[in-house]
Amino acid sequence: MKQWKYALRALRRRPVFSLGVVALLAAGIAVNTALFSLVDTVAWKPLPYPEPERLVALNEASPAQDQKVSLIAPGRLEDWNRLNRTFTAIAGLYSENVTDTSGSEPVRLSGLRVSPRYFQVFQSNPILGRTFTPEEERDGGPQAAVISYSLWSGRYGQDPRITSHRLIIGGQAYRIVGVMPVNFASSVHILPGSEGIDVWLPAQTKPFLLGLRNARFCSGIGRVQPGYSIAQARADLAGVQRWLGEQFPATDKGWSVMAKPLKQARIGDSAKPLFLLFGAVALLLLITVTNVASLSLAQLDIRQRELAIRASLGASRSQVVASIVREVVLLAAAGALAGWAAARAAVPLLTRAFADVPRIWELRLDWRAALFAIAAAALAAILFGVVPALRAARVERSGSLLHAGRGTAGRRQWTQRVLVAVQIAVTMVLLAGAGLLARSFYNLSRVDLGFEPSHTLVLHVGAAWDEDRARIGRMQQDLIGGWARLPGVQAVGMTNFLPASGATLRYQVLLEGASTGANEGTMPIGERTVSPGYLKALRAPLLAGAWCPELNLPGRNTPRKNMVNRRFVEVYARGQNVVGRHLRWAEYADAPPEEIVGVIGDLKEDAVDSPAYPYVYSCAVGGAWPDPDYVVRTAGDPRALIPAVREVVRRIEPTRAIFGLETIEETLAADLDRPRSNARLLGLFALSAMVLAAVGLYGLVAQMVTARRREIGIRMAMGAGPAQLVRSMLGGAGRVVAVGILTGCVLILALQPVVRSLLFGVAPLDGLSIAGAALLLALVSLLAALLPARRAAAIDPIETLRAD
Repeated sequence: MKQWKYALRALRRRPVFSLGVVALLAAGIAVNTALFSLVDTVAWKPLPYPEPERLVALNEASPAQDQKVSLIAPGRLEDWNRLNRTFTAIAGLYSENVTDTSGSEPVRLSGLRVSPRYFQVFQSNPILGRTFTPEEERDGGPQAAVISYSLWSGRYGQDPRITSHRLIIGGQAYRIVGVMPVNFASSVHILPGSEGIDVWLPAQTKPFLLGLRNARFCSGIGRVQPGYSIAQARADLAGVQRWLGEQFPATDKGWSVMAKPLKQARIGDSAKPLFLLFGAVALLLLITVTNVASLSLAQLDIRQRELAIRASLGASRSQVVASIVREVVLLAAAGALAGWAAARAAVPLLTRAFADVPRIWELRLDWRAALFAIAAAALAAILFGVVPALRAARVERSGSLLHAGRGTAGRRQWTQRVLVAVQIAVTMVLLAGAGLLARSFYNLSRVDLGFEPSHTLVLHVGAAWDEDRARIGRMQQDLIGGWARLPGVQAVGMTNFLPASGATLRYQVLLEGASTGANEGTMPIGERTVSPGYLKALRAPLLAGAWCPELNLPGRNTPRKNMVNRRFVEVYARGQNVVGRHLRWAEYADAPPEEIVGVIGDLKEDAVDSPAYPYVYSCAVGGAWPDPDYVVRTAGDPRALIPAVREVVRRIEPTRAIFGLETIEETLAADLDRPRSNARLLGLFALSAMVLAAVGLYGLVAQMVTARRREIGIRMAMGAGPAQLVRSMLGGAGRVVAVGILTGCVLILALQPVVRSLLFGVAPLDGLSIAGAALLLALVSLLAALLPARRAAAIDPIETLRAD
């Protein structure tokens, strides 16, 4: 214990060095621990359910060659559940936003409709109440609701009598029967945006809908029985589907099954940029540690005489090393504790910064993060303390006082050169990566969307799928008409999904007159349901024909019309005119053919970074899609019309919730949040690394000047000029920088497969990004080395020789 007190006292005598080391370590460990927890939560931790490895996400495998994944018809889910031999249970789900009018104001709730056996699949018990009974899951059964922990806490104040409350949805009372655990919504769902689920409602699928085998709108989920692998379960369901194809050739033939682990389906590609950022901050920690190692070497240079005195007084080499190691351990422990505290404080910031990442609401700093922080501190202690201590302790006992500080200077300078070169190499990788991501984001933000997003508002008005469709249709007509009459409004319309929303609806169609070559048989297409004012509001270019007819109400025997995009014409009509021709939907073979009335340009429907795809725009029937995106184009600032837009809704439907009210530009900007954040964060880490590398290079040149002070004095006495000395010092630093930059280029070459999938419109080995990073790093390094080099030129040779 006495030795530890001596070590603490020694550190207190050097407060600037000690506090600087602790601050650097704390910053590095804090960022690394926080991002480790983020990656651990998203990609590594198992889902918080019994035997989560047996949970699988299910989809239908489409016979289309380019779009394999499809949603599932509810009747087919029931067939799979009844006929399989490898699943404990299979269930389905789909999103449905609902409006609750049980309070003084209508409130929009994010909901999921779930089929029977849904909670059985997860084997998850509510923290209060129960889940649905078989009676509640059947068509015509009692109306019930299970709510989320966040809704129970926020709206009901964790009322223990929650099961006595009711929700009023679509004019019907839904009894709240249970509350799910805090992480249930963020852990299990595979639907986009389902982390914010407020309420689960039984689907209560009607018998006629179970018989519509082409009505594919459910996501599937299942639990594999013990003793079977996911591959075996997939093969079992594929066999079931082949049998169904024989029984129902018109709707099931050629279709198969896709099954993947639920966690894999849940996180998708979200972990890739997180791994990139985690790697970046790990490299930043490496640079920090090497900088601290350089500081330690410089400190040991200053203390060399002290160590030599201790050795001459009888201290063994191991005792000298042990005294230094104790100081290092204290510094590392202080850095780890401060870093852990900072990481805990950073969790809310990470939750907001990565709000779109799956499972983000499960983020906590637990024992795994604590072990990581301890391991990082231990590794840092070894790198910046033990190795320099061993090197500094190589003091010969005989004559140690005379030669203290001279015998090992060359070796220490070589070690420090290596450390600085490593810093520069890592900084080169980060700078080049930041440049690549910045160029990629620039390209994404300037993609031609095919429409004009400015001056447009988008909003939702709550409506449920089980409401009377004729009533919903009349409401939609009234809303569109009311908004269209507002001063300054140029066009109003609605669609089932906005462009670049990630909703890749895929169907099969047959085009009249396309019966040869590549067009023989069904054709995979994307689908949007639109009103005529919607395409006008987006200012989509009309290339041929006419717009969709005005919105009709359901029940009228009006022939269905469609529009198609340019890509549809190019792929399936070989550029020939399609206006006036008819198409059939393969999923609805008995339906009459539908006329194509117009052709529009290619809109970025799937994603901003996706190529154009053949799309059919179905002309909307009022009420057919109860909860559309309404789009309002204005002549001036769209936000100035928000009060008037709200007033129209209150006048027509005062009990309905208005939500999602924003400009389309804001919606598109949200889609670019993740690439923007990736570029900013990596850029921040790269700039931090460059500053640290510059500090390290400054320290190296300053140490070179100190170590070569006598040599510099002699050279100046023999006539060497200041410019010659500056060039000499910069030449030594330049060699270190060049080695670091070249090493960084090699690392960039090795890492190109990792970053390729994160880039858009730029190659992983983009010459401009790499050259820009090298040039910037060389200039900053030159400036960092210039100041101590100029100090060398100001040395007084007479004073130097006299002092020696």
